[in-house]
Amino acid sequence: MKKDIYFLLPVFTYGAGQSVKRIVIGLDKQKYNKNIICLGKCQFRDELTKKGVNVHEISKTKLLYAISSIKKILSENSFNEKILISNIHYANVLSLIFFSKIENLKIIVNERTAIKELDIYFGIFDFFKKKIIKMLIIFFYKRSSQVITNSSKCSKDLENIINFKVQTIFSPSYLVKKIKKKSKKKKQKVFLAVSRLAEEKNIFFLIDAINLIREKNFILKIIGDGDQKQKLLFYVNKLKLEKKIKFLNFKGNTDKYFAESDLFINTSFFEGFPNSVVEALSNNVPVLCSKSHGGIHDIIKNDTYGNLFNINKPENLSSLILSYFKNEKNFLKKMKKAKKNLKEFSIKKCVKDYEYIINKL
Repeated sequence: MKKDIYFLLPVFTYGAGQSVKRIVIGLDKQKYNKNIICLGKCQFRDELTKKGVNVHEISKTKLLYAISSIKKILSENSFNEKILISNIHYANVLSLIFFSKIENLKIIVNERTAIKELDIYFGIFDFFKKKIIKMLIIFFYKRSSQVITNSSKCSKDLENIINFKVQTIFSPSYLVKKIKKKSKKKKQKVFLAVSRLAEEKNIFFLIDAINLIREKNFILKIIGDGDQKQKLLFYVNKLKLEKKIKFLNFKGNTDKYFAESDLFINTSFFEGFPNSVVEALSNNVPVLCSKSHGGIHDIIKNDTYGNLFNINKPENLSSLILSYFKNEKNFLKKMKKAKKNLKEFSIKKCVKDYEYIINKL
């Protein structure tokens, strides 16, 4: 008999949505009935349904309001063995509180952000919210059938606070591609950032760093949407950087933007596993990344495959960019070394690791 597998991801968009989509599609359809549960619209609904995945979109704005609807979905087919794979800390805690007594259901919790996120806050409300979530994690995570994170650092940090074995499964972010050689005739360098425009992504820091080297011949393209977009546009205009920084909306396919780029920049305060950094390296684009606590350390390996910087001051980033202008070859060498490491982040390996854990329960 097939197992019923349910992936719960409240907001099914961007990097986390892309990762979960790749995992659920990759799971063996002969062994599993595959389901997605999310709030509102699933960004990848059409693609998932074409692959035989059941998508349950719940018309609620808060997960707490959707508990009864989710419980109803999970309680169907009571004779089947069921596994809920919950993603993101607040969803994980609520799943363990409200769904753990459902018949024949086992719960896997997947921590998709660096646990250090809960020690970085923006305002008093954010402070108390994160402190409460952290306490609930310490109390409830050990009640799950398995705890997974998407980076070795996050696994270690989480084990230290919950005293429970944590499994690392990297995000499925590496896709094998044929990459065209970039033209060497370009005079203007193209820098790229792919990010939600949210406070934790630290885009103001990126703009400040760019402002320090505005006399250089380059353009920065920022792909993404988010609640900070209007503030960021205003700030760029205030600094008169409109010719240096271009904001592009979210793109489902970013291949052509990576193909034309010379350097990728990530400035996040914290990341679980930054898929866009792997995507940049797989497209032969050198990377500059903030020390963001999570999977960046698995990808870059202490500056071996890219360059890391501290976010205490914009000069740390601007000086690295100036180094790139002075000696581009050193950055390209690191990028080429990274290619050997990227297989660790393949879809095939990720799906295999998930199936191993699911079958072991």
